[in-house]
Amino acid sequence: MKRLFIQSCLTAFMFLLSACGSDRAQRYYEEGLSLIEEGDAPQALERLRLAADYARDDTMLVAIYSDMGQLLFAEGLQEQALVVFRQAYDADSRLGNTVGIICDLRDIGNVYRTRESDDSCRIFFEEALQLAEMMDEDELAQEVSCQLAGYHLWNGRYDEARQLLLPVLHEKPANAGLRFMAADLYRHTGPKDLALLYCRSLLKEEAVVHRQMGHKWMAELLLKEGQVNEAVHHLEQYEQLTDTLQQEIDTEALHRTNALYDYTRRARQNARLQSRLTLAIAAVVVLMSLLLTALLWFSRRRMYYRLKVQQLESLLTDYRNRNEQTAGRQQQILSQSPICKRISQLLGDSTPKPLTDEEWHILRDTIEKTHPQFLNRLGEFQRLSPHEMRISLLIKAGIGPADIAKLTAHSKQSVSSTRSRLFEKTFGQKGTPVQWDEFILSL
Repeated sequence: MKRLFIQSCLTAFMFLLSACGSDRAQRYYEEGLSLIEEGDAPQALERLRLAADYARDDTMLVAIYSDMGQLLFAEGLQEQALVVFRQAYDADSRLGNTVGIICDLRDIGNVYRTRESDDSCRIFFEEALQLAEMMDEDELAQEVSCQLAGYHLWNGRYDEARQLLLPVLHEKPANAGLRFMAADLYRHTGPKDLALLYCRSLLKEEAVVHRQMGHKWMAELLLKEGQVNEAVHHLEQYEQLTDTLQQEIDTEALHRTNALYDYTRRARQNARLQSRLTLAIAAVVVLMSLLLTALLWFSRRRMYYRLKVQQLESLLTDYRNRNEQTAGRQQQILSQSPICKRISQLLGDSTPKPLTDEEWHILRDTIEKTHPQFLNRLGEFQRLSPHEMRISLLIKAGIGPADIAKLTAHSKQSVSSTRSRLFEKTFGQKGTPVQWDEFILSL
């Protein structure tokens, strides 16, 4: 009887302990969700980790790990997100929750998708798709099919992407994401009519990135069809939306920095309060604890900012690449313009004639359209004579020195000396004709 009484008391105590832990887990989990909505990622992660520590059943753990993984993934911490999503998968496996397992496989695949050199995401997506089809989970199957199609598109596997994407397009109304992938697919594989149709549909979307890529792809397609003026319009819209997107990225980075600052300030206030409450009991222990906490905090902050710097460097590299691509497209549009073709025709004659005043005017207008800031930027550096302006326009159009001499009815030596003189007037130091050419092409 005595042993039975002790066992009963122990069971009751464990039950109360478990119930207390479950209540704490639920409370920390709800606090974490509220902090996610407020955009305070550092504190939200802290609350979710506490919820996972106190959780006593796999159902609660699945919910915690899923939300924690999504938050880590959104913050760019892919390796940590992968660990948490695997924990969610283990918990769902213990529960036998097939739908949860499909979602976990999908989430793990999404993490691997960020590694461009890693094909592991294909394995997880295909396993999730196979399981969803086997369980007749049509909505989940379509969602995974779209994600796998997007992965194939990113890697240039257009036939595989088409097999996954077309059934979904036929079975359900195409949302923005589907139309985005359809536009990307058809612009590579044709037909061009469908590519233009889906690109135009993206121009009305609320998301800036959809409108941005819609204008970019429209410009590429129209250039191939020789519709230069309309292509230039879409390129201008693309550049404006690129600037808007960059501003949104900067605003989001500032918001996250402020959230981290608020989190740091609250942590310091709590540390001071804790030291005041416990100083009379164990001053030495408190000081050691504060020192350890500070070291851990600085280590986490250093890691956090290192990741942010890497992300910003990546964004800067992408921005520079986009600028180089834009300059290349502008130069291609200029070289295909009627006035440049006219110049090529004149240079092909046995006795080339100089350009007429009207043709000079057309060349200036064409360059102003393809390179909107060129003339303004050039005027900021130097005020040019008509002859100097004509030489600079021909350099911008990609014409060589010998041909410039023919088109301006001057000798090659005269053209070279004018270019050298322009560089010296602009920069206050002697330079070569090639240096002036490089300056003009950089504007």
